[in-house]
Amino acid sequence: MDQPWLTITLVMAAGALALGIAILRTALPQRRALGRLGVRGVRTRGEVARGARREGPNVHPPQVRYLAPPVGRPDAPPTQTYRRTPLNHESHPLHAGIPVVLRYDPADPRRVVVVHTKDGRPGKVSYSATANLTWGIFFVLFGMGMGVAMFL
Repeated sequence: MDQPWLTITLVMAAGALALGIAILRTALPQRRALGRLGVRGVRTRGEVARGARREGPNVHPPQVRYLAPPVGRPDAPPTQTYRRTPLNHESHPLHAGIPVVLRYDPADPRRVVVVHTKDGRPGKVSYSATANLTWGIFFVLFGMGMGVAMFL
């Protein structure tokens, strides 16, 4: 084999492309789930008040706690505390106590989606649909660029 670096580089390019596609396959449904709100929404911070739980045959989804204006008064200061199930709760795991970044509908602050989670515990994964989508696109382009560069 005269040029082992060519084979190694092509295998690495194929691996980067496969990794990018795998990330995109999980990131695109997560990103689409953010669209369930229907509007851009107002960004706020909150925390997961209660994780998913099972009571007999019923499975209750997780709930988040956040501050927002009262219903029907979008121009009022955010003084009302809401405890709701996010519209995209199945997109990612939510455990009690995790800080989250949310977007709520200004017309109805009870409608909320989780945009980003930040789990401070060691070894736990944070969630961000936008960051996952960006990483997936990067790896796809990186793998394609490496493959094309080897033949130029």
